[in-house]
Amino acid sequence: MPADASLQAGHGLHLDEFRAKCVLCGRCLEVCPLYNATGREELSPKAKFYLAQAMAGKAPELSEKAALELAGKCLSCGKCEKACPFGLCVPEMLSNLRAAHPGIESKLWKTWVERAGVLWPLMTTLSRFSPRFALQGKYGGLLHSLKGMDSRSRLEPWLKPVRFEACGQGRKALLFPGCVATHTRTDWSATAARLLKGMGFDTLPQPEFACCGCTVGHAGLKDAQREMQLANIAAWRDAGRPLLLSFCATCRCGLRGYAGCDLGWQPGEQDQWLAGLASFARLVGTVTFALGENAPPRVHYHTPCHGAGGGQDQDMLAGILGERLSARTHKSLCCGFGGALKLSAPALSDQVARRCIDFYGPNPGEQILTGCSGCVIQLKANAPQGVGVGHWLEIIEE
Repeated sequence: MPADASLQAGHGLHLDEFRAKCVLCGRCLEVCPLYNATGREELSPKAKFYLAQAMAGKAPELSEKAALELAGKCLSCGKCEKACPFGLCVPEMLSNLRAAHPGIESKLWKTWVERAGVLWPLMTTLSRFSPRFALQGKYGGLLHSLKGMDSRSRLEPWLKPVRFEACGQGRKALLFPGCVATHTRTDWSATAARLLKGMGFDTLPQPEFACCGCTVGHAGLKDAQREMQLANIAAWRDAGRPLLLSFCATCRCGLRGYAGCDLGWQPGEQDQWLAGLASFARLVGTVTFALGENAPPRVHYHTPCHGAGGGQDQDMLAGILGERLSARTHKSLCCGFGGALKLSAPALSDQVARRCIDFYGPNPGEQILTGCSGCVIQLKANAPQGVGVGHWLEIIEE
């Protein structure tokens, strides 16, 4: 498929519309985490739209290899779409471009996700010995970052449930744990299941869910993404179409996106799917907790780029922690893990992460909590000595 055809797929905007609508106003610069961390305008969304136009026009000075390399330097956070006066979406455009021209990073990402059950525990174990057995080349930093997936690195719990409201009322519910919690951080799933039981939900046996498909879609792996989506819908149907609860912001965002796709939905199923994707954090907000003596003096909350929704995770933590919680944010903050950037340009990925952590300015003894699996991995790998990082489920005692 030629590059211009790939750009016409998926988002419904043709290259003629890109030419007409992308006026290079620069509003995307204000919100792009990659541009704000590096100051390099060639990495900005505006530059990537210009790149798309140049590729469609077959500009002789622009080689396809150079264009695709630049196209891979995107976090797929979607902030540019919200800032753009025309709603142009760089991640979707680049996803279509990578689908037409799959590179080595896309192929590696496909293997990484599809064989997660074998690869993730193995690589997480190896990461304990990093840097002695670190990989060479640009993928070397990836092994170090996987320490965040190791359950042995979890935070010490300091929040104890003392009273549950029976808000579940016997309703059937399924946990969608996501890849990280399924393969390496099973402690997150165990804590979530205990909370659901305390709230009176009938938690159904865990089916073999596939990846939500969000990250493989960003990598341009459209066929693999669709297979994962269909597998998860089938598992939900087989379970009787119950509530589907996820404690990973990116997974919940990916799952909500199913409703807008042609996935062989039966009449009324799309509405039932969306209605069943309840906010897990909002449910946990009904539980009364007591703080332990080992509670940190200050907790910083990191808002994920994907699935932040109405800020339910932050609201839940604020209701429990009060002034102990610092929820400062900035419109261009990102952990740096999104898209395929961790594979295509790991040094840029870590540069974005360090800018994010510098903004929070945590002191030793403080913690950074978030509600996204990828954010936990990335922030933990880049946090200063003495600063704890984890999913908010980690701080809850049994």
